[in-house]
Amino acid sequence: MQCYDCEAKLVRGCFGLTGAKCTGCAACRKIICLRCAEDQALIPFKKNEEPLPLKKTSIKSYCKACLKDVSILDYSKTYDIIEASTTSSIDKNKPITLLWVHGGGATRALFRPHASALTQKGYRSILIDLPGHGTLVDTPLTLGNCVKTVKQIVDEECSSTQTSQIIYVGGSLGAYTGFHILGALRESFAGAVLMDCGQNVGPDCSLKARLGIWFLRKLSGQMSNKGLMGAMMGEVAKSKADYHLAECSFAAGMFFQQGPAQCDCLHSVAPAALIPLLDFPILFFNGSEDYRDSENRWLALCRDRERSALKTYEGGDHFFSHDSRFVDDMLNRMDKFILSAVS
Repeated sequence: MQCYDCEAKLVRGCFGLTGAKCTGCAACRKIICLRCAEDQALIPFKKNEEPLPLKKTSIKSYCKACLKDVSILDYSKTYDIIEASTTSSIDKNKPITLLWVHGGGATRALFRPHASALTQKGYRSILIDLPGHGTLVDTPLTLGNCVKTVKQIVDEECSSTQTSQIIYVGGSLGAYTGFHILGALRESFAGAVLMDCGQNVGPDCSLKARLGIWFLRKLSGQMSNKGLMGAMMGEVAKSKADYHLAECSFAAGMFFQQGPAQCDCLHSVAPAALIPLLDFPILFFNGSEDYRDSENRWLALCRDRERSALKTYEGGDHFFSHDSRFVDDMLNRMDKFILSAVS
């Protein structure tokens, strides 16, 4: 007998399956090895079900086919487009497009509620999966592939007849790799909103940050998606984040198979060298409880200093963007910033 997904050999003994450890898919009950079970996991989410409190026992393992069926991601495509529900106050014929880029281990579902809320203000949104995540889990995560992914989507979905201007919106990994992406594609964007990137983890970072990157690389290289999802759940339990967190993160699955590559990308980006190349304004958001040794430095380096801004939410942590205490203010600030950036 073998694993339904990876075909690893499983030996049937007198008391069931022995040899390579295995389990059954939570949906179809097909036998999968523990390695597949640990990496193909999520919390099944039903629209009207109470998402909190999150429990580790809620994480279920699936075969690859069932994971795609149960996940809130549509695996037939690698990005989602949410059209504006009203006309823009800037251009009545063509909406401003927001390109949303998620954090490490997450997917394009992370900012779906935020993007949906901004459609009411006339914004069109494109939410993408980064390489190594979600529907692109098997694509190598490199800075080059991140640029390639964004460029392809911009070329396909953001022509002059489809949108007026494009704003980049990134969180955590999506913000930090965003410095590199924006540097490579700076002529495509009119502005950027970058969240959770206040700490310098690049080549010239502090010893403390270097140790943090080293620890994260070791952790992500040794633990499974299911294990890291459980650890993440523990961090979320300490946070006040409560804004659609279950459906945004755990119901899509989390993807740490390329965790060491995430660390390599983060440590390769030098914001201090890239920010001065960007001639458009940047709005930075951070939580006061998050690591942020360089947030004021990043702001000071902006070429368009007059229209750039930094907002730090007192009491917010790394998950502040999903903390209902701050969401409305964050979206309102984004709206005002974007209108200023494109005017």
